[in-house]
Amino acid sequence: MSYSYNTDKAEVMVNPVAPPLDDDKPEKEYKPVHETHMGVNGDAGSGEVNPADEYIAIRKQLKFPVDKSPGVAMAFLLGFQQYLIMFGPTFAIPVILSPSLCIATNVEAKGQLLNTMFVMCGLATLLQIFFGTRLPIIQSGSYVFFAVAAGIMSKSPCQKEYFVQDENGNNVTQDWDPNWHKRMAELQGNLMAASVLQMILGGFGLVGFLLKIIGPITITVLISLIGLCLAGVAAGSASQNWGIALLMVALVTLFSEYLKNVPVPLPYVTYSRGSGAKFQVAWLKLFSTLSIILSLIIVWALCGILTATDTFAEGNPARVTDLKKRIDEASWFYFPYPGQFGTPIVTVGGFVGMVAGVIGGVIESIGDYYACAKLAGAPPPPKYVLNRGILLEGVGCFLTGLCGPGVGVTSYSENIGAIALTKVGSRTVILCSAILMLIIGLIGKVGIFFASMPEPIIGGMYLVMFGIIAAVGISNLQFVDLTSSRNVFIIGVSLYIGLVVPMWAEKVMADDELKGAIQTGNEEFDQLVAVILTSGMIIGAVIACFLDNTIPGTDKERGMESYKLATKACSDKALLEKIYYEPLMEKAAKRFPGLRRLPFVNGFKGFSM
Repeated sequence: MSYSYNTDKAEVMVNPVAPPLDDDKPEKEYKPVHETHMGVNGDAGSGEVNPADEYIAIRKQLKFPVDKSPGVAMAFLLGFQQYLIMFGPTFAIPVILSPSLCIATNVEAKGQLLNTMFVMCGLATLLQIFFGTRLPIIQSGSYVFFAVAAGIMSKSPCQKEYFVQDENGNNVTQDWDPNWHKRMAELQGNLMAASVLQMILGGFGLVGFLLKIIGPITITVLISLIGLCLAGVAAGSASQNWGIALLMVALVTLFSEYLKNVPVPLPYVTYSRGSGAKFQVAWLKLFSTLSIILSLIIVWALCGILTATDTFAEGNPARVTDLKKRIDEASWFYFPYPGQFGTPIVTVGGFVGMVAGVIGGVIESIGDYYACAKLAGAPPPPKYVLNRGILLEGVGCFLTGLCGPGVGVTSYSENIGAIALTKVGSRTVILCSAILMLIIGLIGKVGIFFASMPEPIIGGMYLVMFGIIAAVGISNLQFVDLTSSRNVFIIGVSLYIGLVVPMWAEKVMADDELKGAIQTGNEEFDQLVAVILTSGMIIGAVIACFLDNTIPGTDKERGMESYKLATKACSDKALLEKIYYEPLMEKAAKRFPGLRRLPFVNGFKGFSM
């Protein structure tokens, strides 16, 4: 799960002239087998709504539920909207990663990472749509891996200058590492190795067991520390020009919060044989959906004006220079391919760190599956669907590691939130969005264009996004009893140690006189220790998980009951198969019934949650 700029997700009014469902014929209403209202434990008369009844009520409110299509043209329009929602945070991922790779000033390299990121997100989304959960979930880069990547790269800090030879054989200096492919290969190899574990979790049905030991307290600490530990990155970029960075923050806040409910007229033309072409206007709430893009355009244009008038002096990081030249020199198309950055490298420390990132992504995705199913008009996903989703997410992470850009993918919650506001839960829409990701990702000039953005603008984006990440982590405490001194102790100690230890470790590794403090004589073990000590996310989450499972506390006190309530399933088996039917596996299982024993095939029982 990745995080965006706006906790209200996207707000937009769907085009009122979308084609009717099945020629205006009412959709068949699915009746639950048990019409009585059941409690958590199945007690009649408890006053709680049967999940099947709740599902039907939500489905009736949707314009297009998960298994209905709005038509090709409308599907691509709504898919483009979903693409815009995930664009800003996804674009930021390779840019944030570039300093650790020592290519912060290498526009061409950052452009390659950007193109690769969008292509891999599109490919991973297609895998989920066709073979995974079959829910309308976009797969995007996960911020969980950033702290891990920083820890892996910290063993060899970037130099201020690198010596290279120009085309005439003369020695020259530059400020980015010409051998950065080796650093990327290490991230890729460790991600690929860790993603195998994720495939095992889904393929062997171990997801339920994992949810028994990792609860809201651990997730709170893990996610919050991602945002908090990246504070130094945000400060470094924003401090290059605080005026531009804070203007970016102000505009994103204005659009996403103060103007989020202000509709904007959007003209469009419809055509029919009977009435011909008609000019109409739809009122869309675009400010929230496009808050980052609108802010980027305004601030970037302002930087261009201040550069052209020499208000920004030479050397000012906010200057816009050589943008046209860089775009002209870039190729029209860029095709990512396996091993494009070299042969993947696996290390002990890097693997352990990536495993922590993978487990964090798995836990987040499970929550996303339930939320998406509910909002898209689908019954809660059965165990075999959860396993299938995590298995295919592992495949997506493996492919992302194989091609780049060094971080894994996971379900994207902001796009799920948009379903509740648009009342469109069609997986056809997400399919169109994935196609757009692939097409735009293959256009090389797009990557170069965004990679040329001045650093202070990016710093402003960081200030908003990293803050939201920390807040999203804290929001998981809504399931936890905060009047319990037990919970307050665990959360406070885990967060604080997760912040303090990396500060000390980074100081040790930056000081030649102190490096011996974590040297044991075994290079692989030293790297493992370095990755763990510099990854506050790992330290805090491990401490929180240990304390949460060893200090006495009830499930209600710990917030674990939220998982149990979410897994109550609809009793209509025909409906479950209609929504979650995966043709390839089902056809194979009919021919070979023994496949029904596999945890990701319909018929598997698995662990209880």
